This record gives sequence, structure tokens and C-alpha cells, in this order.
Amino acid sequence: MRAVLGSLCAATLLASSGCVTSSGVHEPQFLATMQHKVTDLFDNPNPCSNNASDIGIVTGAVVGAFVGHRVEKSDKGVLVGAAVGATVGGLIGHSIDERRCTLYQIAEKDHLKLASATITPAKLGVGGQHALGLDVQIQDQGVIFEPHSARLVPGARGDLEQIAAQYTPRVLVAALGPKAPPQAIAAAEHRKVLIVAHAAQTSDPLWAERLSAARARVVAEVFAARGVPGYDLYYQGAGDALPIANNATAQGREQNRRVQIVDVASMIELRRYLGLRTANPADFSGVTYHPTPPPLGRASAAEPPRAGPDASFLERVAARAKRLAWKVRHRSVPHPPVAVVAISPATVAPHRAGLPPGAYDFGGAPLQSGEPPIDLGRLHSRSMFSFIRAAHAGDAPALIGACTSDRPHLASAVRNLSSGRVLPVRDDLPGFYGAPWLSEPHGNLVAILDAYVPKSSGLPVPDPRVDIYRDYGRFHERQPTYSRLAPVNVYRGPRGTLYRVFVGGPMQCLDLFVPAHAGRGPARIYYPRIGQSYLATATFAVRQ
Repeated sequence: MRAVLGSLCAATLLASSGCVTSSGVHEPQFLATMQHKVTDLFDNPNPCSNNASDIGIVTGAVVGAFVGHRVEKSDKGVLVGAAVGATVGGLIGHSIDERRCTLYQIAEKDHLKLASATITPAKLGVGGQHALGLDVQIQDQGVIFEPHSARLVPGARGDLEQIAAQYTPRVLVAALGPKAPPQAIAAAEHRKVLIVAHAAQTSDPLWAERLSAARARVVAEVFAARGVPGYDLYYQGAGDALPIANNATAQGREQNRRVQIVDVASMIELRRYLGLRTANPADFSGVTYHPTPPPLGRASAAEPPRAGPDASFLERVAARAKRLAWKVRHRSVPHPPVAVVAISPATVAPHRAGLPPGAYDFGGAPLQSGEPPIDLGRLHSRSMFSFIRAAHAGDAPALIGACTSDRPHLASAVRNLSSGRVLPVRDDLPGFYGAPWLSEPHGNLVAILDAYVPKSSGLPVPDPRVDIYRDYGRFHERQPTYSRLAPVNVYRGPRGTLYRVFVGGPMQCLDLFVPAHAGRGPARIYYPRIGQSYLATATFAVRQ
């Protein structure tokens, strides 16, 4: 019995790098090596081939035999493990094959442009070739939604219903056959389905994010009406945050307008999939962004209290960070309006020579052309979307231009269709877990508060608050002379993380590069000064 259970674990590995046997030993390297050889043997680009089932049968047999031997330490354990592993692995692979082939037949009949790929850890860059599920992408060339709307075009509902039927528990269980073991049936009945709507890059990121969220919900509702349980359905509007092609070309923008359907076995696999999504920074075309200051208003009374008038500066920063952390914890509710602190002539401190009253001087020099880009390191090709375009091609370096030619890329949260609740994200990048980042460029104090960055690309990054204290080194202003919640972009690479803040007001934008595993990093500050664009540099450090 232990051999059977061990082989079932090995054959149904859908999200982990290795099973734990009764001896408590992980075997990820062996499993990954054997699965890699099996995939090379059976890999076939034909979507209606038996690729996944062949891989599942052989991988299940090899891995099941190995785990059975580890559990029983006998030839009998090897034989039992191989038999059960091959059976379950083959059933899972056959179900994926059948669904993939059917979807292509539907797409051909309904004139849809559809592509699919089996989700495996290897395609996500973590090793292993066992099947996690299926990733399906449908390009929206005016065949799903009306332009600039979440309304379905005539005939699109019928097309989506045919596709949704392939994800209902009844169809998934039937694909396993009449002799499927209980473990396989239970997994088929409770698969998690994620619907993601994507947009091409536009000049209005907020509109793109909201429209894509509305479209994703419409598709999810069609799936629920067709029989997919709402408690297993999740949807997200990714806006233009996860391109698969270059937005600088018409063809690339066309490919990026799409609806994505992802199914995996459980919540563990869904979280892993979300955590491993990536985008190539080169696919974002440059669009200059001019942020609009938010309207005046007051913060919610439910926030943690403000620091008292006698509190030290660091105590006030800590209190502000706590209040902003509270907002992040409740970010399913829109941020309350944020006041931009105005400077009246009566409160203007003596200004530096040559600057008008109320102007800011962060140092530096007039901005010149030919500024070197920020190098995030060489990104290894690890995209599962190879059927359209490899997201990271040829181990090319990720070179990011200045923030002055960029604009925010916004995505909504992943929500459950039945409850409407946001799927929580618990992991943040090192250094971006809410602690304040501080610097004093040219005597001005700049504080980036509540800098949270989820490890998962494609999820919303909370807006930090940027507080600027003009001439803080000389006058120690007790209140910031400029304060707002600022949108950000985050670009990741092997060398570190680029945290791009669209500040507005006295500073157009700020590029903070944080090397991997470091609590400080250099920053480029772009700001207007006496009718010219200036570039200044500073070093920011996280304050624990």
C-alpha cells in the first residue's frame, strides 16, 4: 500500500519539485532528470497528438518505480509503483491531450485564433516536465468583445460556452475513463480555473486595467453558467502588465489583446503559477506619462493614529508607514483621496540662488541625450508562451530606458467569482515589504513609504506614498512640502529590481535600482528646473 501511495504521489506531481517519501527524503534532481529525458523522447508540436499522455505514462512509470523502490526497498515495490504511476500519469496526460485537441477543433470551426501549451515547471524555469495543467490563449481580433467595451459580440457567447464546457467537472471526469482511481476523479472535480483578460499598451493604463477586469469577469460568468463551479473560478484583468509580444508593433499589440484560460489541480498550483509569471521589459513600448495630482481629501478614520506633534521625525515616518500598511491590507477598497500639500507664499523658506520661490533643487545637471539604460542582467528564456513568442529570447540582457519615456502598467487583483474575494498575496520581494526608503538628495529629504512588491509579476503593486521635505537639511520641515500616492512599475532581473516611481509635482519620476539581496541602491531623479529637465543621482536606503 505504501508503494501505491508513493507512486500516486509521484505520478500526480503537479506543483512541487519532488514528493516526500515515508523516509522524508526529497528526490527533485532525479525526478527532473528523468522527466527531461522522457519529454525529449515524446515531444511533438501537433496539438492533437498524444504528447502529454505519452509523457505522463512514461514519466509516471519511471518516477513511480523509483518512489516505490524508496518506500518498499524491494522489487515488488518497484513493479507496483511503476504500474500505478503509469496508470495515473497516463490518465492525467490523456485528459489534457483530449481537452487541448478539442479546443483546437472548436477554434478552427468558430474561426478563433487559439494557442495552447501544457503548463510544466520546466517552462516556468523551475525544472521538471510533469504536467501542471493547460494554458490557453485566445486572441481577441474583434471576435470576442466589442471595441472598447466588455460586451460580447454576437455569436461570441456560443463560442465561449463550447470552450467552457471542456472545463466542467463532468467533462473532465469523463475524459479520465470509467476505471479512473478516486484520486484522479477528485482532482478533476476540483480543478482551479483562472480567466485573465489582457490589453495592448495604451496611453490610459487605468482604463485598460478596468476594461480588462470587466472582460475577464464576463468570460468567467459564461464559464460558471456552463457548469464550472464558481468557487473554483478566478478572474483577473491584467491590463497591459503581461505582454507576450512587443507593443511597439501593430502585430504585437494584436497578439497582446487576448483572453487567457489557465487550469491547474489545486490552489497550491494556482499560487505557484501566479508567482512564476514573467514579462519581458522589452515588450513595453515607451510612452511618456504625465501624472495628474489626486484631489484633496482626508484619510479614513479607521487608519492607525498619526504621530503626536512632539514626535521625532523617525517616529512620524514609522507612524505614516503603519497607516499606509493598513491601507495596503485593505487595498480591495479604493485608496481614499490623498492631499497634495500646497505651498503658500507665507510659508516659503528662503530659496537657493537662482530658483523661484517654492522650486525644488535636487542637484545634478541638465538632462542630456544618450543616457545609458539600466541593466537588469541577462534574462534566460523561460516562457511557456513559445507558441507565440519567447518572452526572454536568447539570454538577452534586459536594458531599461529612462522613466521619462515610460508610464504605469496596471493590473487588477485575482478574485474568486463566487465570493468576490481577492486571492491574497503573502510573499514580497526582499526590501519591499512596507519599510520606508529614505534619501537626502541635495539637502531635500525624499521618503518612499509603504513600498510593497509582490514576488508575482502581473499582480497589482500598491502605490507607495512619496513625501518630499524641501531643504530639509537646513530647515527641518515638520510636514512634507509635497506628498502623494504614486503609481509604480517594477522590472525584475538577475542583477536586481528596478522600482520606478511616477512621482509628479516637483519630480517627474524616480528610478530606484536595488541590487539583489541589498537594502540600499542608487537612484536617478528626473525633475524640472527653471524650464529645463534635470537628472540627479542619489542613494536610497531602507530604514528598518
